Amino acid sequence: MSLKFGEISYEDYPSLINDFTAQLMDDKIMGTQCSDCNEKYFPPRTSCENFHKSQSMGFFEVSREAVLKGFTIIHFAPDSHADKAPYVVAIGELADGLKVLAHLVGITSQPKVGMKMKLKAQKINDERAIYKFTPV
Repeated sequence: MSLKFGEISYEDYPSLINDFTAQLMDDKIMGTQCSDCNEKYFPPRTSCENFHKSQSMGFFEVSREAVLKGFTIIHFAPDSHADKAPYVVAIGELADGLKVLAHLVGITSQPKVGMKMKLKAQKINDERAIYKFTPV
């Protein structure tokens, strides 16, 4: 079985995304880090922007604690997400400094920049998983 990240797929994913999704299914949110320069990436990538070899990249578990840095509320969504509108897309800064773009769910009022959030993995079905923010 080939695991898929996200709610909709348009093509087969490389092994990096399959590995990332397998970790999400086990409630682990993983980024990649270059062992040559220690640069961290999320979502994971296969190579370092500092031109280090791809063999230098390895997985690490990202911090779950985040602070809301910015957001937008989507009222008119693309067809694939129309049934979810309105929804919030947020930029959160994790405790380890990484910035993450994800849906913010479980809020009952207008989001506030600076609010504390938690990054969570969510299994959609037996072969799909996503990550999202929830308020703390």
